[in-house]
Amino acid sequence: MRRLKRILRIAGNDIRIMVKDKVFFFWTLAFPILFILLFGYLYKGGETAPPSAELTVLNQDEGRWGAYFLEKIKSPGIVLKTAGTEPAEYNRLIILPPDFSEKIEARKDQALALKKREDASAAAAARVEIRLYQAIARLLSELVLYGDGDLTKFLDGHAEFRDLVTVKTRYPAKTITVVPGGMDHAIPGITVQFIMMMVLIYGGVTVMEDRKKGVLSRLLFSPLSPGALYQAKLLARWLMGMLQALMLFVVGKIFFRLNLGDVPLSLLVIAVFALATAALSVFIGSLMGKEDMIIGLSILLANVFAGLGGCWWPIEVVPPAVRTMGMISPAYWAMDALHKLRFFQGDFAAVAPNLGVLLALAVVLSILAGRFFKIRD
Repeated sequence: MRRLKRILRIAGNDIRIMVKDKVFFFWTLAFPILFILLFGYLYKGGETAPPSAELTVLNQDEGRWGAYFLEKIKSPGIVLKTAGTEPAEYNRLIILPPDFSEKIEARKDQALALKKREDASAAAAARVEIRLYQAIARLLSELVLYGDGDLTKFLDGHAEFRDLVTVKTRYPAKTITVVPGGMDHAIPGITVQFIMMMVLIYGGVTVMEDRKKGVLSRLLFSPLSPGALYQAKLLARWLMGMLQALMLFVVGKIFFRLNLGDVPLSLLVIAVFALATAALSVFIGSLMGKEDMIIGLSILLANVFAGLGGCWWPIEVVPPAVRTMGMISPAYWAMDALHKLRFFQGDFAAVAPNLGVLLALAVVLSILAGRFFKIRD
């Protein structure tokens, strides 16, 4: 317990020093937001319909045809909500007039009122309208097939109507039907990029400076082993990455309505990715002895990994060969997992391989960083 308290105290002190740096929030928050705005609007994704589209129904029909027509509208992709009076709020509203049945039985044409909220999803509205046209077509077809019989007796019983043709559509295997874009792609992408950049720079440089200035040597005069000191430094850099991610996600939620899909799983992905990055920063800081070399290498790695890993543009749109090449980037496994959770309704099973790769990378880098961690030159 005492060992843990000492580790937490040293890690907390490192975080306090970083936060007190005058330019810390510029590089970890303000500057990334500029990139988010750039890439968020540059690669603004097309609107995609939600898994189900909502349709509110005001059935004023005094006969039985209204309920029969609504049965034609029902489908797995349409959520019907009934209302007794016209509601104040709705996404889409269809009104069946009181004489709906009367006009059908008299074989008279009629118009149905379909109202839409201005800022509602256009893609969902299109899905509802298509389903309405299908329902109308099916109803008219049944009336035609029924012939000149008395329509008032139609609902009492008639021969079964069967579809003459059944059309089934599907995409080829592994077809990308949704292209990630907009702020829900840009915010996680830039977050992943700047976790790499800032943790590698701040983390690497401070490890090197603490070694050069003898800070690490002096810490060993306290009841702290070299192993515990390494763990404290690793923890501090992991906390820095998580702090930056949380700040950007909160800003994204407040100002850009960020949707991460499964939030706990998304944070787990970021946590494992940040751990791998933290270990790499300690490793770089332990090997290198000059600040400009650490900064240059950190910027190079962060930008190369970001470009290959899909932080700037959706990895789903690049050629297969480029996507395969991108798998060498830790950012690829993080972004692929975040896209699965946000754009493809993924669950833990879907992102488990990504988490496995990132965790394995974190373990390998942590072992290497611990092996090369030096108290003094």
